[in-house]
Amino acid sequence: MTEGKRLRQVKSFVKREGRLTPGQQKALDVLWPKFGIEADNQPIDMQALFGRNAPVVFEIGFGNGASLIEMAIHQPENDFIGVEVHRPGVGQLLKAIEENNLTNVRVACTDAVELLKNQVADNTLHRVQLYFPDPWHKKRHHKRRIIQPAFVNVLAQKIQSGGFLHMATDWQD
Repeated sequence: MTEGKRLRQVKSFVKREGRLTPGQQKALDVLWPKFGIEADNQPIDMQALFGRNAPVVFEIGFGNGASLIEMAIHQPENDFIGVEVHRPGVGQLLKAIEENNLTNVRVACTDAVELLKNQVADNTLHRVQLYFPDPWHKKRHHKRRIIQPAFVNVLAQKIQSGGFLHMATDWQD
């Protein structure tokens, strides 16, 4: 806070709400209560969330969820949490969860950094996946990049011993 004003936290993303198809909207309406994770600052009990004790993979920015669904299908021994701010992508993932009868995927439509900080217990995650985050090309926008020292410190707390961060980017920086 500066002289009574609270400084706005810099986000690593910009919400660009596209149109929801009727199927995506229906998935959000019908499937969210079963597979959605609310951003309510309440700790997430992974065992209760999935009904079992399994390694948890946390993917940040899954887009439309196609690769996340493939991983969940081919790695049934793992539980997956996908976090995305683009609601059409969330709706698409929810549809795919139902179409593939998956029980090992949950989804959050919120800021992944805040979800990690406020709702995920330390030493909980087996793997964190971050594929091709928005690079924010201009130097004045580098403060918006998700990979920053403070975020890496959060990841170090949340990833269990022996776990890892799997990240891919096409930007040298």
